[in-house]
Amino acid sequence: MINVLRSAATEAGTILLKYYKKNLTLNYKTSHKDFYTIADVESQKIIKEIITKLLVKKGINESEIGFIGEENLNVATNKKHLFVIDPLDGTTNFASGFDFFAVSIAYFYDGILTAGLIYRPTTKDFYYAQKNQGAYKNNQLLKVTYKPLKQCLLAGTISSRPNKYPQQFKIYQNIFPCISGLRSLFCITLDICLFAENVFNIVANGHTFIWDIAAVKLIIEEAGGVMVDFKGQSINFNLKNPKQAYNVISCHPKLKKEILPFFSN
Repeated sequence: MINVLRSAATEAGTILLKYYKKNLTLNYKTSHKDFYTIADVESQKIIKEIITKLLVKKGINESEIGFIGEENLNVATNKKHLFVIDPLDGTTNFASGFDFFAVSIAYFYDGILTAGLIYRPTTKDFYYAQKNQGAYKNNQLLKVTYKPLKQCLLAGTISSRPNKYPQQFKIYQNIFPCISGLRSLFCITLDICLFAENVFNIVANGHTFIWDIAAVKLIIEEAGGVMVDFKGQSINFNLKNPKQAYNVISCHPKLKKEILPFFSN
């Protein structure tokens, strides 16, 4: 299945690069911080088309294929072959000309997260994992290593929703004196891929969705990391409600107990 995801993501990346650093119209969702562009829409469209075409070619009936996508794509989420798509994670970065954005595709087989792939078009890097088969950057095996808290670099995203600001700013204010540094780059898929590469050691996001984190959840778990909510509980995706929001922390298992108090208060 990774080859199918790779083919779809590569074509989507070509579309994104066509629009990158161009003067794009911004279509607003919930606020001026939350928007999409024609690149998001066209990327999602080609991913759906390519995946469907390749699976049908493999002998899978189109009626068994479903999709969840950030840009109003919610088609047959109870199907045996379900794909969860973020066609452009880091839209604000993309629209600003900042090279930190990616394509994300996760694959659920009979409701079980089975494969995930992240593609960074500007560097041509693929991060991917299949269940029980390890995680990779291109062909290099990824393995999360432990660092004590005072040596940890945290990637923390601030939600675009104002009602989430107080909790998130309080968390970062409290944990900042205990870590080596904080970065906020607003592309959680790449943040977590860099965590799998041991660039970041903790990644936090206080209001995110299945299309943002499904693929990277499998990648970090296969690399030896964990993704939990702010109470330390496992993340269990609700495929029947794609708009459910999640609070997530990704870290090395040995760090979990030490950092949870900063997030659960």
